[in-house]
Amino acid sequence: MKKIALLTLLSAVLSACAVAEQPNQDTHAQTGALNRSDKPLFGAEVYSNDKVLYGKFVTRMKLVSSPGVVSSFFTYDNESWQGKGIPWSEIDFEAIGKTPNQLQTNLITGQVNKREHSEKKHNVPQLEEFVEYTIIWTPNDIIWQVDGETVRHDSGSKQVIAMRDIPQSYRMNIWISEAIGWVGQFQASSLPLHQVVDWMEYYEYQDNGEFSLSWRDDFNNFDEKRWGKGDWAFDSNLVMFSPNNANIVNGKLVLSLTEEGMSANDSE
Repeated sequence: MKKIALLTLLSAVLSACAVAEQPNQDTHAQTGALNRSDKPLFGAEVYSNDKVLYGKFVTRMKLVSSPGVVSSFFTYDNESWQGKGIPWSEIDFEAIGKTPNQLQTNLITGQVNKREHSEKKHNVPQLEEFVEYTIIWTPNDIIWQVDGETVRHDSGSKQVIAMRDIPQSYRMNIWISEAIGWVGQFQASSLPLHQVVDWMEYYEYQDNGEFSLSWRDDFNNFDEKRWGKGDWAFDSNLVMFSPNNANIVNGKLVLSLTEEGMSANDSE
């Protein structure tokens, strides 16, 4: 029964999305009291099994805009967290729920205990509908696009140069931050919430400065050769990532934010 209820709920989310589509500096340190559940909270992260150097990442997805919640697509050097002289490298698209329809772009460089952020905010009225997000990464430029329109272009900056020659994985996740000053105050009554990914394409960067399509994933199934599911947490994150909260439903990848975890049977 749990499995049927879960699939019914997620299918309803996707149906609502389909109807909607028819024509016609670092503030993370600020914390405070939270309106959260006494039950365990679980989110989801899906990450690539490989790392790439440069390229164009295009994904069509429905992000979540809700106070306290971070809903994202980003690239990240898997070794960054270790420190010990390893530089931090990260390029972000993040929906942050402090203000409705607020999208954040960000670069993070430096060292684990001394990270440099360059956060910029953008208003995207259609944020909770399906939107196409693009990150273009070359040795000299990083560009963020929303539905094909450039919202930010960093060229030749210190942070762009710092990421040269550092391969990164690509990831998407949904979680709750304790940093109220950054994302707003989480309300447990908002759960469950679902980030829905329609498809993703990766274009390889060529020596001539052009891009060529390397692959496309329509999420008709979960490709374990390409993707893995997170099962961890991190500082300032109020949820545990659960593999059972990342599911393929009706040809979409659905990342769920829930009270308590989905069981293994629920996620089949």
